[in-house]
Amino acid sequence: MTAFRWPAGKRCACVLSFDVDGETIPFVRDPENARRRLTLQSEAAYGPTVGAPRLLDLLAEYGLQASFFVPGFTAERHPEVIERILREGHELGHHGYLHERPDTLDDAQEEAVLARGIEVLERLSGAKPRGYRSPSWELKPGTPALLKRYGFVYDSSLMGDDVPYLVETPHGQLLELPIQWINDDAPHYSRTTGISSQEKVLEIWREEFAGYHRYGGCFILTMHP
Repeated sequence: MTAFRWPAGKRCACVLSFDVDGETIPFVRDPENARRRLTLQSEAAYGPTVGAPRLLDLLAEYGLQASFFVPGFTAERHPEVIERILREGHELGHHGYLHERPDTLDDAQEEAVLARGIEVLERLSGAKPRGYRSPSWELKPGTPALLKRYGFVYDSSLMGDDVPYLVETPHGQLLELPIQWINDDAPHYSRTTGISSQEKVLEIWREEFAGYHRYGGCFILTMHP
């Protein structure tokens, strides 16, 4: 899609996206002891109970729409934030059930997790999710075909371009909205890599946006409440 052009004479696009992982993270970090680590659970619960509502307030203040990718487990535990996301016109996307990386699952497990996440989001929202983002941005070679078979319109887990591109599958083409780690807040605010200042992150993202704007790209910020 090297000849990609935005409609209506637009130069580039910007996506504000939020991964509301919630209490799935203790099970990702320390599955054997997750239920015994109350402090870690409280840190994870902060996202859907405090962080996401504040972000929704901010988006409402500026009249902006965003995409929220939510694991099914988190959606079940916090239906009130799901209700608000939908009520205020934001997109609700699939993000696994318990934040399972597809590459750690066999094909049957991967499909079961996908179906379970769809069931939860559809039950809470009344509609099947159209977009998918893989936990930890890791897909298996067969994942695009699986997503297409289950009716997804797009994925946002790959890094093969700066603009939307098409992934061929036996069931048709899947639209890819590519992401990059530099535009994810996790590497900038991780306890393992070090906590950055807000000024540093703003400088990095501002310069990244300038490059996307120059080349007509799709600037996707991935953030975590």
